[in-house]
Amino acid sequence: MASQQTTLILLPGLDGTGLVFEPLLKHLPATIEPVVVGYPGDEPMTFPEHIDFVKARLPKDKPFVLLAESFSGPIALQLLAEPPANLVGVVFVATFERYPKPFLLDLARLLPQGPLLRLFATSLLCRFFCLGSADREAVALFQKALASVKLSALSQRLKILAELPPPPETNYNNPCLYLQASHDRLVPERAAARLQRHLPQTQLVQIRGPHIILLARPEDGARVISNFIDNLSERRCTS
Repeated sequence: MASQQTTLILLPGLDGTGLVFEPLLKHLPATIEPVVVGYPGDEPMTFPEHIDFVKARLPKDKPFVLLAESFSGPIALQLLAEPPANLVGVVFVATFERYPKPFLLDLARLLPQGPLLRLFATSLLCRFFCLGSADREAVALFQKALASVKLSALSQRLKILAELPPPPETNYNNPCLYLQASHDRLVPERAAARLQRHLPQTQLVQIRGPHIILLARPEDGARVISNFIDNLSERRCTS
C-alpha cells in the first residue's frame, strides 16, 4: 500500500517570500506535500494580520504539520493558543518566543533602513549573519528574496519582532521539533530552551550551519524533517 501523504505548511522568515525554501522542497520525499505560505511583500501587515493570514490558509479537512522559520515562530506560537484539531505536529526552525538580541533590532530600526538593507544584502554580510559558507546559489536566492519585498513590509516586521507579546498559554500536546543551527549568529542557543519551557514536548535537533539552515543545508534539513514526520505517522497509526 502506498504511503499516505502528509501536508507540510511552511511559514517563512523575515523576508516572508518562502523563496529560500526552494532547495529544501527538492529534497523532501514524495510522502510529504509541501505548501509554502508566503506573506504579501508589497504591504506592511501587523502581527495580528500575519496570524489571521496564516489561519485562513491552514487545511481544514486533513491532518497537517506546521513549520515555522525564524520570524514565523511567534506566529506559530500564537496559533497554538487554540490549535486546529488537525494539527498533528510543529517544526520550529531557528526561532524564538521573543527576539533574544533586542540590541540588533534597535540598531536596525535606528539606522537608515534603505542603505542598511542594501548593505545587509551584500554577500559578505548575509554570509556572516545568515548563510555562512553556503554556496553562491543559496546567497543569490536569499538576495533575490530580499529584493522582492518592499522596505515598508520589512520595516514593519522588524517592528513586530521588537514588540512581540508573550506566547499564550496552550494545551497543545502533540509532538514538536526545534531545529537549531549550530552556528547561528542571530538566534542564540538559549532561545530553544525558552521555547521548550513553553512546549516541553519539543525535541531539539541541531544541524551544523548558519541561521538560515534550511537554505544552507537543505539535504540535512529535509532528512530531519522527514524523520520527524515519519515518526508522527507511526504514532498516529499505533494510537
